[in-house]
Amino acid sequence: MACGKGKITHEENEVDTMSKIDIYDFAFIKRAPETTEKQDLTDVIKIYFIENDSSLNSGYAIDIEENEAYVDPMIGSRGVRTGVDDPVHINNASDLIDTLEKYHVQDWETDYTVENSSDYEDGGSWQLWIQYTDGSVEKHGGSGTSYQKMTPENYSDFKKEFKASVEERIEK
Repeated sequence: MACGKGKITHEENEVDTMSKIDIYDFAFIKRAPETTEKQDLTDVIKIYFIENDSSLNSGYAIDIEENEAYVDPMIGSRGVRTGVDDPVHINNASDLIDTLEKYHVQDWETDYTVENSSDYEDGGSWQLWIQYTDGSVEKHGGSGTSYQKMTPENYSDFKKEFKASVEERIEK
């Protein structure tokens, strides 16, 4: 549906661009649609968990199906910058879903941000994204200067257990 003399409309260009994007690729996870309903955790295919403290990222982008993890991944405008480092093999990645269930992360709020980031210089943030077999993503996160206010009640215990579980599964 080009208009005029072979020009492509903005809408057509967007559709064409979207058709070339693989939302199942970590590189484009930000473009995946957000889930509109609670899904079964047995359908989890990817977990992205990252914390940022004064611009230092730590965390993981885990591909459950491929048993691969990106350690301390960088995030770009479209998704995880997967070309920076090769993924590491992770044993029994699907066992990490048990930690999501144990801490009831699906019951967490979407956003725990309590301050405008332009109001402070030193602060932190965190994000937990869960991608399902249908391609949709469930997102949780927060940012601010008060760790207690920007996280759910059981976040600290979840973080410790999740990180320990990932580390023990990374093939050395």
